[in-house]
Amino acid sequence: MTSEKVIKFQLDAIDELCGKSAASGEFGQWRRQTEDILKALVGENSAEVQEFNAIYYTPVFLTCRMGDEAFDEAFRGGLAEARLFLQSLMEKIRRPV
Repeated sequence: MTSEKVIKFQLDAIDELCGKSAASGEFGQWRRQTEDILKALVGENSAEVQEFNAIYYTPVFLTCRMGDEAFDEAFRGGLAEARLFLQSLMEKIRRPV
């Protein structure tokens, strides 16, 4: 499978994760797989791997007044950020050097 197809597969999987949570096994597996793919494509210590790992899927800070909606919103925001990141990476791969 080409690099572009592998990233597209991970991108497509984001839609299925939208109904899950950051604590779900499916999300954990997707995140590990995506990180492993990035390490294989661009190197373990690359800026891209660091950028992907810097995405938050849970609230950055917690208070006792926060409800589940804060976690849901943070998770959706993290997935949206991951989608943009992966789309940007696909564009880099498509562009001739």
